[in-house]
Amino acid sequence: MILPLRLFYITVIQVILTSIVIFFFISSEYRALSNYNLQTLKTFLMNQKKQELQNYTSLAQAAIKHIHPADKNEKTTQQAAIQNLLNQLLYNGDDGYFFAYDDQGINIAHPKESYRIGKSWWDLEDDNGTKIVQLLISNAKAGGGFLQYQWSKPSSQSTSNKMSYSTYLEEWQWMLGTGVYLDDVNQQLASLQQKIDQYINKTKQIILIISLSSIFIIFLLGLVINLSNKKKADKKINELGQKIVNLQEDQHRHISRELHDGIVQILVSIKYSIEATTIFLKHTKQEKPKPLAEAEKNLSIAIQEVRRISHNLHPRILDELGLSAAIAALAKEFSKQTQIEISFTKPKLRKLLPDNINISLYRVVQESLINIEKHAKATHITIDLAIENKWLTLTITDNGIGFNDKNKNKAGAPLESFGIGLRNLTERIEYHCGQLKVSTSKKGTSISANIPTHVFAYHFNSNAQTNSNKRVLP
Repeated sequence: MILPLRLFYITVIQVILTSIVIFFFISSEYRALSNYNLQTLKTFLMNQKKQELQNYTSLAQAAIKHIHPADKNEKTTQQAAIQNLLNQLLYNGDDGYFFAYDDQGINIAHPKESYRIGKSWWDLEDDNGTKIVQLLISNAKAGGGFLQYQWSKPSSQSTSNKMSYSTYLEEWQWMLGTGVYLDDVNQQLASLQQKIDQYINKTKQIILIISLSSIFIIFLLGLVINLSNKKKADKKINELGQKIVNLQEDQHRHISRELHDGIVQILVSIKYSIEATTIFLKHTKQEKPKPLAEAEKNLSIAIQEVRRISHNLHPRILDELGLSAAIAALAKEFSKQTQIEISFTKPKLRKLLPDNINISLYRVVQESLINIEKHAKATHITIDLAIENKWLTLTITDNGIGFNDKNKNKAGAPLESFGIGLRNLTERIEYHCGQLKVSTSKKGTSISANIPTHVFAYHFNSNAQTNSNKRVLP
């Protein structure tokens, strides 16, 4: 299955957009849920505080219940007794105490701020403008109520948020109240909010990591699939190229056979007829016409040229005797035509290689010799065919002038810089999982074709098994 590049991009973009939506959705929902939980917890803690204040107030009322207002002469003594009792009713360290005010806002009892006793604080306000005493008395007369305001905290001497509960003492016509500071509640909520923020940030990081990992995995998967598809496409292209080469070689083989077995035989038959005519003229003591002699000479040249073309298209010796014999014959013919000495080192490779490798290596030698004849000005050529270190190596070396291009006059020059002939040979060798290397300098040129032996090992084993079976036949 081919994964188009456009589809791959769409998939990556979809993952990114999905990750962004999930990221903001989860963050928003988590934040909303956290706020709801914080509000629920705050309500629960405040209800606990309110219940706690009501309980403390009930205890204080029970503690002073036995003291009743009498005549004016004893009222001062009884009021002092209540003050002493309220001064002793402390809780939560220094921060939990009771206070009392009459209907006019005059302070009756205050254990932590004694300077307020006997003075009117009817217009007392906190920093927010809350009429503290008035509202506390109003709540008390209404049957008891809660009030939040800013007040100095005795233990820290700093202003803090405080919640007080006040009730009304009918027999004394006083407001009795107590309060708790909300620092611990706020601190607990702030600590919880900090932890929630940490969890949200951690969740964001996890989502980010998962998103990036998903994108990376998709990218890696797409890359692997594309590389795999590219590899398959390259393989198909190579196979198609090899099929074209095989078709060309089959066509060359067919044309070569037709030239050798058809046209050459016809030309030879014509030559025999001319030779018979020459013999007849000689017997009749007639002089052979000059056009006939010229035709016989040209016919011989034509036969040789057709045979040469047939041999270049596809040498029959390559199919009959193998690569070593074909290269040896090609070298001998080339040396005869060009007077260039050739040394050929060969193993016994008659039945070792398959036909396609034989043809590819033969074309390497053929193309190399043609280039040497045209350009190298060489006097000696060495052809070495060997198998060692799991490689089949064909090396053609000459002592010519090398390539004139400065970019090519160096070892390992890129094959793209050479002619189309060498590029075609490179494609042939690469189809067999091999390499074609060219090294050139002013001292000569070396062309090396290397093919791993595992490419043709099965062919060799098959031939060896076939020959073994043939030997046991009668």
